[in-house]
Amino acid sequence: MNVLLLSDFSPVAINATHYAMDVLQDKQVNFYLLNIFDPDPDDLEKFAGAGNLTISGKLKERVEKLQQRSKGRQHKITGHYSEEKLVNKARDFVQQHKIDLIVMGAVGREQSTSSILGRHTFEIMSKIKCNILAVAEGSEYKKPKKLIMPLDYTASFGEKNISFLKNSGVFNKVNLDVWELAGSGDVENLDHLEKKGIFSALKDLNIKFSPLQDSAFTDKTIWMDVQNKFHLIVLLGKNLRICDRLLHNRHGLYATVPNQLPILVLHD
Repeated sequence: MNVLLLSDFSPVAINATHYAMDVLQDKQVNFYLLNIFDPDPDDLEKFAGAGNLTISGKLKERVEKLQQRSKGRQHKITGHYSEEKLVNKARDFVQQHKIDLIVMGAVGREQSTSSILGRHTFEIMSKIKCNILAVAEGSEYKKPKKLIMPLDYTASFGEKNISFLKNSGVFNKVNLDVWELAGSGDVENLDHLEKKGIFSALKDLNIKFSPLQDSAFTDKTIWMDVQNKFHLIVLLGKNLRICDRLLHNRHGLYATVPNQLPILVLHD
C-alpha cells in the first residue's frame, strides 16, 4: 500500500501521521511524508533562504522519528518537500506514486488560515480523487471496530467506490452502520436496491442499514452521540451533499460540533 502523509509538523498533523501508522501497523506500507511550503504572506521574508533550510531539517528529523517509531513494522518512510501549490502537488504525487490513501489533519478551528491542515483539508477532499483519512488532534488510536457511513442514494456510486473497505485489509470483521438519508431513494426503486446490493461485496463486514432523517444533519445531539458509539466515520466522496453538510470547513456541522473521530472519505 502507498500512503501520502500531508504534514506541516503541527500537533494535529503529527497525530494524524501516528494514527495512520498505527491503523496500518500490520500492513506493508510505503509512507511518503510531504511538506508543502505555504507560509502566511506576511511571513514570506521570515521563511526566505535560511528558513527553507530549517524546514528541510525538520522534515529529516520527522522522518527519522517515524522510522524509529515503526521499528519492527513493514513500513518504509521517505520525506519530500515542495513549494508548489498543495492541490497540484498532491494530485501529481497521487498519480506518480500510485497513492492508495492520503492522510492529513482534520479541520481545526484553532488552525491558522495559512495552514495546509486547516482551510485546505476540505479542498483536498473535494478536488483529489483519492481515498482520504482526516484525523483530529484529539483522536486517539483505537482499532476501528464500529464504523458509521451516512449515505445519500441520489449520488452515483458503485462497488469500486467502497473497494478500499474490502481491499485494505484493515476492516475485517468490523461493524458498519449505514445510515440511509431519507428521501434519497425509494426502497422499491430498482436503482436504489442495486446500490444497496453493492455492499454485499463486503463479506468481511457486518453491515446494518438504518434510516437517517434529513433533519438529523442539524441535530448536534445525534452527532455528539456518534462520538461515543463509533470509532470511524466513512463518507463517499461522491456524496457531496453529505460531505458539505458535515465537513465544510466553514458551514459544515463539524465546524461547530467537536469531532474527535477520524473521517475516511472514499473515492473511486
